[in-house]
Amino acid sequence: MKSNLTKLHALIPMKKLLDTPKVKKKRSVSLEVQAKGRAALAEYRKEQAKAKAKGDKAYQEWLDEQALRKAQKKLSPMQAIKAFCNNCVGDIKADITNCTAKKCPLYIYRPYQKGEDE
Repeated sequence: MKSNLTKLHALIPMKKLLDTPKVKKKRSVSLEVQAKGRAALAEYRKEQAKAKAKGDKAYQEWLDEQALRKAQKKLSPMQAIKAFCNNCVGDIKADITNCTAKKCPLYIYRPYQKGEDE
């Protein structure tokens, strides 16, 4: 009777086991994209150095601004409009629904609208 290891070798040739590469293929990024990334990183570091040179308070304000920019990038346009409307009326859903600021450029896009015939 053959052992389990011998059965395994009979199913998979040894040469195939030894020749199989274990290295993942690297993604290639175009030189143009790499150059843009390096330029953006250099600009970011330059701004950071300027803020640090101005002092702790200026650096903290710069960090807060960067955190705000990062948070804003995560919002969809509809989420941004909803946040704007909530800020405008004081986080009251009923006031957004009954909004009377018809000259607001976001009026037609506001969340929680009533039906058109109501």
